[in-house]
Amino acid sequence: MSRCILTFDWSCILIYKTFLQCPHKLSIQLLSAHGTTVSLLPCFPREGSVVAHFWLVLSVPDSHVGKVTMERVSSCLHSLLGCSSLPVALFLSPTFSPSFLLPAPSTDCYRYQVVSSSTAVAMRGPNTQRSSCLWHLRAPQGSSTQSFRLELRMEWLLPECRDRLAVYDGLTPTDTHLITSLYGCSRQERVVHVLSSGEWMTVVWKQGLYNYKDPFSLSAQAWTTERVQGSLRTPFYPSYYPPDTNCTWTFTVPSADYGLSLEFEGYELSRANYNQACTQGQWMVQNRRFCGTRGLQPYAERLYLLSTATRVVMTSEVSITGPGLQVHYSLFNQSDPCPGQFLCTLNGLCVPACDGIKDCPNGLDERNCVCIAQYQCPEDSQCVDYFKVCDQHPDCLEAMDEENCTEGVQCTDKTYVCADGTCLKKPNPECDFITDCPDASDERHCDCGLRQFTSRVVGGVNATEGEWPWQVSLQIGGRHVCGGALVSSQWVVSAAHCFYDDRLSPRAWTVYLGKFLLNRSSQMEDAIRVQQILLHQYYDDETHDYDLALLRLERPAAPGTLAQPACLPSPTHQQEPELLCWVTGWGALREGGTPSNVLQKVDVRLVSEEACFRSYGYMVTPRMLCAGYRSGEKDACQGDSGGPLVCQENSGRWFLAGVVSWGKGCGRADYYGVYTRVTKLTGWIKEHISGPG
Repeated sequence: MSRCILTFDWSCILIYKTFLQCPHKLSIQLLSAHGTTVSLLPCFPREGSVVAHFWLVLSVPDSHVGKVTMERVSSCLHSLLGCSSLPVALFLSPTFSPSFLLPAPSTDCYRYQVVSSSTAVAMRGPNTQRSSCLWHLRAPQGSSTQSFRLELRMEWLLPECRDRLAVYDGLTPTDTHLITSLYGCSRQERVVHVLSSGEWMTVVWKQGLYNYKDPFSLSAQAWTTERVQGSLRTPFYPSYYPPDTNCTWTFTVPSADYGLSLEFEGYELSRANYNQACTQGQWMVQNRRFCGTRGLQPYAERLYLLSTATRVVMTSEVSITGPGLQVHYSLFNQSDPCPGQFLCTLNGLCVPACDGIKDCPNGLDERNCVCIAQYQCPEDSQCVDYFKVCDQHPDCLEAMDEENCTEGVQCTDKTYVCADGTCLKKPNPECDFITDCPDASDERHCDCGLRQFTSRVVGGVNATEGEWPWQVSLQIGGRHVCGGALVSSQWVVSAAHCFYDDRLSPRAWTVYLGKFLLNRSSQMEDAIRVQQILLHQYYDDETHDYDLALLRLERPAAPGTLAQPACLPSPTHQQEPELLCWVTGWGALREGGTPSNVLQKVDVRLVSEEACFRSYGYMVTPRMLCAGYRSGEKDACQGDSGGPLVCQENSGRWFLAGVVSWGKGCGRADYYGVYTRVTKLTGWIKEHISGPG
């Protein structure tokens, strides 16, 4: 029999202070595997809603191990908890520690301790009748500006023993959370102090030789730490906040030089009129009343504080509720709110300036610019194309464009940021086969953007099999619906407008990798079902703003196929207007035509935002880019939606510049194709494809 341990949090939302009676042990039949059961251990109440932490110990016959996946366990638990009349949020993560795998009987030696911040708390020792024991330690819940960390003090009491102690940072005893592992009384220092990074700590003991006395003593204390940034949430977030909500947060800043930034997602504040009713939340900030309004854009309220302490109050009317709100707070220097960037006063956001993209609704970030989307020589303000910077050929009068190219420089909105925080002047240093960052992070995750074939005919129609290995076909019932781009072994980028109604269900879709002919299969292609579909949270189906979706495949692409991911550009990746790029897909060959059976390719040139505005005006947002020709003829068309627009760097690698989104007709004169600008959404993509699970 194989064994595994899973942990998850069960958040039960209680509005009328209902007391949750947690079953001591609950067994359910899981996944129809023979004899497979789940045991749920007691839960621990917290202030406000109730959070129950459960251990699931699964005994699975070897013949059924392959059937027990995280996805199937999660689906089963969601179905079980869905029978509850209370809203439930489920978080499931695997844990496996070979040295400290707890057998089911060891749950009889379980300790749970809330640790005070005033004095050290002596903890109850292990049950020496058992071979192992587990402690969960929890610090007090922090405030908006303070958090707690746990300090564990362990002292060996016997001169000789073979016991093992492992201390973990958090609730789950996984190898990735291991702080330290101690073995044998005489082999370690007599007293050991361990500090956690948050409010939870786990201690696991495994007995060596049997002793009548405890081989060690444990005590713990909680310490407060100041927060300079963090998140605030309304009650029961992400569920609706209750009627008559009253939230009060008090902030203290280090000095009067600092201001406080409150950043919202899809929610913004505006000054309220004298008798105006705030139906979506009322806010009081420095004796000023604001009304909250939901939207589809990020927003930041910047508070220029009059003192080092301020209070923020959010209330809702007695009979009105609304979706839960999360607010990210941080400090900023009041004399320089956006170092190296431009402060957009309409929405409080820091945006790049003079990059050729109007990020502010009023376009002030692109006014009074000497060099638009170019490098400005410090000595004479001469403008130089970014691709000429750090190319070993001086273009500035005093060769300033070739200085500091191999070392860190002051960070701006145009510099590449290494993983260690170092900023580089050299444009587009990622994955160019040259290590530029001190930590070599610019050359990590570079198994992308290379292909076996090259294009010989500019503007050709039929592609060659394997020529565009990141191109995928998204199909429903064997019919091609949209295109997409493979960006990692298990993730595909496409357009959000491809997914609506029944098409939002992952079960409806099959992704074909390495596909060339729609009506014929090949040994070099791979068909994979979709496990998860993520639409960008700000996607607007009317304006096509934030038109981006991520598809997680049920498994990685099989080796031996033609599939190869395209490279994702960094947010500061420079893409010059007039750069020659390629768009591919099985779309119609002409407006109103039928989809092509053969994968098509067409060369297009990137277009400046100014030219794009001349075609579409206010309909173009900073998350969009135009490509094509003023004369038309070469363009994406129906059936190409979600497909990749890729551009090749000097290194030979291909980077995903855009995703086919919308346009007026196909190949019409004076109307370019409009694509989702990937550099503006790279952070969102990487946040999900590099996250846990």
